Amino acid sequence: MYVIKRNGTKELFDFNKIALAMFKSYKGVGANVTLADCQKQAEKITKSYEKDADINIEQIQDDVENFLMQSKHFDAARSYIKYREKQKHDRENPWSDNDERQDLILQKYLIKGESKKEFLKRVTLDKPALEKIFRKKEAIFGGRNLYAIGREGNITGSNCYVTEDPQDSLESIYKVDYQIARTYSYGGGQGMNLSNIRPKGAKVNNSSNTTPGVMVFAEKYSHTTLNTQQDARRGALMLVLNIGHPDIIDFITTKLDLNKVNGANISIALTDDFMKAAKDNKEWVMNFETPYETIEKKVNAKELLKLVGYAAHTMGDPGVVFIDHMNDYHFLSEYDEVKFTATNPCGEQPLMAHGSCNLGSINLNAFVKNPFTDQAVYDFDRFDFVTTEMIYALDDLLTLLGDRHALPQQRDHVTQYREIGLGVMGLADLALSMKLPYGSKMFLEFLDKLMRKMINSAAKATALRAKELGVFPKYDYDKISKSSFYKAAIDKDTDELIKKYGMRNSRLLSIAPTGSISNILGVSGGVEPFFQINYTRRIISIFEDEKTITVWEKTPVALAKAMNVDPEDLPAWALITSQNIDFEDRANVQATIQKYVDTAISSTFNVPNSANVDDVVNIYTTAWSKGLKGATVFRDRCAKIGILAGINEDTKDLNPANPPHLHIEEKWANKKTGVVKEYVTHISVSPTGYTPEKIEKELCPLCGGVLIKKQGCIQCSDPDCVYEKCAI
Repeated sequence: MYVIKRNGTKELFDFNKIALAMFKSYKGVGANVTLADCQKQAEKITKSYEKDADINIEQIQDDVENFLMQSKHFDAARSYIKYREKQKHDRENPWSDNDERQDLILQKYLIKGESKKEFLKRVTLDKPALEKIFRKKEAIFGGRNLYAIGREGNITGSNCYVTEDPQDSLESIYKVDYQIARTYSYGGGQGMNLSNIRPKGAKVNNSSNTTPGVMVFAEKYSHTTLNTQQDARRGALMLVLNIGHPDIIDFITTKLDLNKVNGANISIALTDDFMKAAKDNKEWVMNFETPYETIEKKVNAKELLKLVGYAAHTMGDPGVVFIDHMNDYHFLSEYDEVKFTATNPCGEQPLMAHGSCNLGSINLNAFVKNPFTDQAVYDFDRFDFVTTEMIYALDDLLTLLGDRHALPQQRDHVTQYREIGLGVMGLADLALSMKLPYGSKMFLEFLDKLMRKMINSAAKATALRAKELGVFPKYDYDKISKSSFYKAAIDKDTDELIKKYGMRNSRLLSIAPTGSISNILGVSGGVEPFFQINYTRRIISIFEDEKTITVWEKTPVALAKAMNVDPEDLPAWALITSQNIDFEDRANVQATIQKYVDTAISSTFNVPNSANVDDVVNIYTTAWSKGLKGATVFRDRCAKIGILAGINEDTKDLNPANPPHLHIEEKWANKKTGVVKEYVTHISVSPTGYTPEKIEKELCPLCGGVLIKKQGCIQCSDPDCVYEKCAI
């Protein structure tokens, strides 16, 4: 026997579903009825149904309603009728509980004149199960997919891409410029690594004689990003430079000048070797070789890391990526040809050249039963089902929108690797619903269980999809199963399924920031704590005087109501935000999640204005030691206050840092003439940039050490030497 659903689809009849619906109705009115009692009643109700005949869902619900009335369970009958009415209302008016702000954000994804109901029909690919998931706010696609599905024209469904890294030639540099512009025109963002471009001052074989260096081309790519128009927005760009590139100081400090590279996010690719050198206070060598010369610059690694910290403290840029972690911990780490050098603009997807990220996210808070009570439990069965359906749906989108990529190389890459990125949002809400303080030991234990469940559910889903439609062309079980990620995250029963059927997708989980979609669904973004529990909004009316109101996040308000207190009187554990959480607790949350995410996590360490540069550097070293793949630090009231400005109108930085000074030893060796020139460059940093003073290397006449300029005098760099000469 099959049940005919309202949309015309069929599913196998299961009287247990009837029993469960009745049990909820009884329970809602406090009736002393067990689930076993309801199963017996459901058997009685359905006894007359013909086993070989299909039945309509409306008929079943009418029969349940009549049974409750005839049995004189009037309160339960009213409860059941209200349940049916609510279900009908939600079907006809999905997301009716959204406020004005949520609807305003949703507008940018709607086709003109489209209702919410029509929108959900359009973006769920004519799949009733998927439509129900979206309608219940259990999950949703990323913004680019929501925009692209069902629209005509050259519109990509992939949020972001990584292009090929520009090589050390004008032809390659301008080729990449075309590729990113073309990708922007389709609606995608881009990321790239600039480390193959020779540094400033290096010889070139043209009329310029020497090159202007990496930053000129970084500025060019930034301008292309600003000048290539998309629908109601511009493109997004991530520029990455390796910590071993001789132009790294220019790159680290460029954003201190608000007029430079303001069309891109920037990140420093930090290696394990560099982090160890910084930890041990050792020298770090930055080098580059061209056909004409070898260039070497030496600096103290700890001081260089502190410069990164100063720039982030002052401006909120750059971020850092731990490039070795990115390359060592994912399904394809044993593939010789797979190497990541950059990420997409938000950092959640390290990608190969021409790779793209096709995103969707699950609302973790949607699966909490009996929220805000001591009886709160997590519906892992439903969570598993939604994870599976979302993996299937994201894979379908790769095919559905497979010709919507701007470049043939992108289309070919998607065919070969079939990368998807299923993420999460609403983690801060879940912490309140489950009464587990964000970052606490109990919270981390639950989170570990949840994320392990998610990666294994996703991996099983991609295996079953491979059984149906085939593996991704580059699939190799021997290599994938030997990866450190696979060994750490994949359970035995999942491995057996993959070994039997393979994998449809080479990448599975990715934690995006979910800015717009989490706002539409009314939950916290990504895996972040709440940025603020409440914020102040000014309201100005032509009919009334200006007034100020306090707007609270929805879940804290619901918790306060359940606890019968005012939101202001919630306990401290319920008021944890990105501004007051201990950074190590914050890092522990991200590290727990990273164990089960094969790509990366877009997340920001928001710190108060009182944080100093050492605090920022401590975040970097802690994040690296815990296995994170990157770290972005944003300090309240820094010069680039951005969209996350606090509630205070006065955003003056109350805690500016003292600019650091660095000393760099340089060696430029001409391959043709054999001439080697050595210099010492003194770097004086300011809140808006830096000033280099490059002088030919001079040795101390007493001990032979390198002389450095310090406080207006020339002193020996050897701390045990007393040599000094001053201009006075």
